[in-house]
Amino acid sequence: MGVPTRRGFLKLGIGTAVGGVGLFTFLANEVERFTVTRLDMGLSSKAVFLTDLHIHLGTPYLDRLADTISREDPDIIFLAGDTVDEYTADRAAVEGFIKSLEAGEKFAVMGNHEYWSEQTPWMDRLLRENGFTVLYNNSAVSTVGRITGLDWDEGRHYPALHTDGVVVVHDPNAALNISGNCLILAGHTHGGVVLGQTTLYSNSYFVRGRYEIGPGTTLYVSRGLGQIIPVRINSPPELVILT
Repeated sequence: MGVPTRRGFLKLGIGTAVGGVGLFTFLANEVERFTVTRLDMGLSSKAVFLTDLHIHLGTPYLDRLADTISREDPDIIFLAGDTVDEYTADRAAVEGFIKSLEAGEKFAVMGNHEYWSEQTPWMDRLLRENGFTVLYNNSAVSTVGRITGLDWDEGRHYPALHTDGVVVVHDPNAALNISGNCLILAGHTHGGVVLGQTTLYSNSYFVRGRYEIGPGTTLYVSRGLGQIIPVRINSPPELVILT
């Protein structure tokens, strides 16, 4: 299945797509609130799954998110990329948020916007300095088993992988080549652009939510928590709690 690129979609002009200041304001407000999705995935610990934060500046929204995560008191944090992008203007806000994330174990991968904005080295250093294990097509051992992290591939061509445990990857398309008794956590799509029950646009084969893609292989695609352009259409930000 072919999918358009996000860069191509942005060229269409989001102003034309939504039309009108009032509607734009309504859609932009959807970015200012997040839902909490709780999933029983058979983990022996509580995990928080974060993706697509797209932190540009320090905001009350970011503070509320940090407070919510702190109250959850997770054992594990999974971070699936696009924490920053080309519009990140306040690195201190990024640093403050990353430092606020407390858990016994923390794992991260990079997304496309870390690479496109040329901030991967800085993010790698920041994450490691704050207790994250950063994975680039390799694995680590955790209290819930093997954690495999797949790096962003610009051509979106991912190798076949048979594994167990948890796979963290920014791009849900990678799941097309993953098998085994594993849980795959991905983002990138922001849940797509939705009208009623119809997805008008997605940059990936898998759009949002849970998919059983093979025997013992489950994929969850988070809608993410931020947006490069502050507009979402029927796809509010999502904080995922796994147990």
